[in-house]
Amino acid sequence: MYPNSPGQRLSAVFSKLFGVYVSHPLVGFRSERLQSRIRRATIRDVKLAERLRCQLMFGRRARRATRTSAGLLLTAVTFVAAQTVEPTHAPVAMQSPVLDKNFYLLTLLERTPEVHAQIKADATLNKIAKERLAAIDQVAKTCGSNLDCNTQAFRWSDDQTREAGDALAALYRKSPLIRGLADGPLRQSGMYVLYQELSGEELLKQAWGDCVRGMNLAIDVYGIGREPRYPAIDAMTYDPKTDSYRQLVQGLVLVLEDDRPALDLFFVPSLRFSSELLLLNHRDEAGRYEPMELGENASAFRRVKTVPWAQYPYSVIVVPGSGNEGPGVKLSPAGMLRDELAAKRFHDGKAPFLIVSGGFVHPIRTEFSEAIEMKRDLMTRFGIPADSIIVDPHARHTTTNMRNAARLMYRYGIPFDKTALVTTDPWQSQNIESGAFEKRCMDELGYLPQEILNRTSAFDLTFLPVRSSLQANPLEPLDP
Repeated sequence: MYPNSPGQRLSAVFSKLFGVYVSHPLVGFRSERLQSRIRRATIRDVKLAERLRCQLMFGRRARRATRTSAGLLLTAVTFVAAQTVEPTHAPVAMQSPVLDKNFYLLTLLERTPEVHAQIKADATLNKIAKERLAAIDQVAKTCGSNLDCNTQAFRWSDDQTREAGDALAALYRKSPLIRGLADGPLRQSGMYVLYQELSGEELLKQAWGDCVRGMNLAIDVYGIGREPRYPAIDAMTYDPKTDSYRQLVQGLVLVLEDDRPALDLFFVPSLRFSSELLLLNHRDEAGRYEPMELGENASAFRRVKTVPWAQYPYSVIVVPGSGNEGPGVKLSPAGMLRDELAAKRFHDGKAPFLIVSGGFVHPIRTEFSEAIEMKRDLMTRFGIPADSIIVDPHARHTTTNMRNAARLMYRYGIPFDKTALVTTDPWQSQNIESGAFEKRCMDELGYLPQEILNRTSAFDLTFLPVRSSLQANPLEPLDP
């Protein structure tokens, strides 16, 4: 039974094709065979889809309408195709890990030559860039060593953020290059997976907002000394009240001013300023040991493809690290005991891999990563081979132990729908399955990185990893 009105007919076609309702006064449909062919059309097949739609339409008037509605078709096809993009099951290529992990959108825009040129040529974004450079010129001339004055020009207000976000969205609408980047590499990266179901322009705006909040936080914490969420482990290195530190920040402003031609995109001055503040404070933890799949995890990464997964009850055994407050101590006693528990389960054939997780955390600015030292312990004390141990040397909390383990499982191609095991001491294990831990995850991450399934012992919980864990979090710049 065909729809009665032309508007109903087009709505039915678009509902069949795209799962969305679109109103139009002219178009109907006929053949199920032709509909099936159109359903298989991709963005590259837009011209084919238009020709097929002409076959579905009736009359000269409808064919004229097809030509005028081609833009609507392209938009609908693009939107639906973008929504179905699966983040890549592979490590994200990074040139500068600290920047890329925190501000992936911005480094992608800056390093893609054709996109870089389009942003630079856009009238609105160019105006914003000139205004921000003028503000920095003024800072360099007048602020001296005044810390608040030197940092203010690099921060973004809500109004400035909104203006730039709207300009990026407008550029997405008119530029195939920007659309291709947003709905291609940006979505495929999974770095903004929480926004994966949004339209391309909304994805850009949300990702831009995340980057701005991250840059502002880095400036506040590592520029002027605002207290971070966990000051005992994440605070800045120097005293912002000292003349020497104030002069250091003034020097950074002058260095950027000296490199003015390189500050050619609207966001680059703030990106450079915030990231160099992290560097000057020796807070580069997020980039250490990267790329791990080519270094510390290389042998395990290669072995993943050869594992007969059906032979194991679990995909991996996650072992959260444990820091210590003793300077010079490589591995805490609690970490050693957790290694012992995990080694027993590994030798019992529970899983083909151990994921040891823990960064450079306790005491503050320690030279030892919990995960690296746990791997050494597992190899020397328990004879576990390097190709069976995956390290996460970045996590700073139990929440990110679980999140980073999920990320590694996804990126390394470990079956994401196979049950995993987290093995630790009874007290941390109880915490991981508690409502308080769920609340902490929601408060600090915005999602649960794991779905807890069952408790198998006082030391062990089974769980499934959650894809939302891929989301970058620049509000925790030492492990975003």
